[in-house]
Amino acid sequence: MRFLVIITALIGAACAQAKLAPGAPCKQDGSIGICSSGLCVQTPSQAQGVCK
Repeated sequence: MRFLVIITALIGAACAQAKLAPGAPCKQDGSIGICSSGLCVQTPSQAQGVCK
């Protein structure tokens, strides 16, 4: 029973991650959210990129 509760909580947390609008700051690793288009343009020298 506990296992089911933990799995449900993890799935809920994954689905609740923010979708970022085009032009919003983002990180390739998705730590600030996922771009709605799925494309975050970030060069290695930048701390964060921009959603396209």
